[in-house]
Amino acid sequence: MKGCKLLIIAFLAFITNGFSLLGIGQGSIGGVARAMEANHNIARNIDTAKAMGLLAGNPPVRNEGVVFGPFQVDCSAIGMCGVLA
Repeated sequence: MKGCKLLIIAFLAFITNGFSLLGIGQGSIGGVARAMEANHNIARNIDTAKAMGLLAGNPPVRNEGVVFGPFQVDCSAIGMCGVLA
C-alpha cells in the first residue's frame, strides 16, 4: 500500500510539473493558469472599454414632457422686481 501512495504522488507531481520539466512550458499547469488569467483580464478589459465607449459622447436621454424650462420668473406677480433686477 505504501508503494501505491508513492506512485500516486509521483504521478500527480509529473502531471503538475512534467511538461515544464520536459521543456514544454505551454502545457504545464502554470502555463495553463497564466493563459486563463490573461484571457480573463483581456475579457474584462474589453467589457470595460465597451462600457466606457457607450458612455463617451452620448448624453443622457431627456424626456421633453417631464423637464420644463427654461424658467422665467414674473417678478411683478411675486412683488420682487427690485430684488431680482
